[in-house]
Amino acid sequence: MWRGKRFVLPSASEFPLAAIEAEEEGRMLHSLRLILGDQQYLTWRDLARTAGDAEDFSQTIMRELGRGNRSASPA
Repeated sequence: MWRGKRFVLPSASEFPLAAIEAEEEGRMLHSLRLILGDQQYLTWRDLARTAGDAEDFSQTIMRELGRGNRSASPA
């Protein structure tokens, strides 16, 4: 959950390599789009207005993935 909306993340085995590459290249928003998919990304963009929002959301995702994301689980 982030700001009252549920986002579903890919499982660790389904995590897109392109998203990891994009993050390594400093392309955080592109990485988020690849992780979330187009529809969830648009929902997220309706909620996120600042760079701080993007950072907060990214930290939320990383916390969730750090818990052993073995299946699609909400952020």
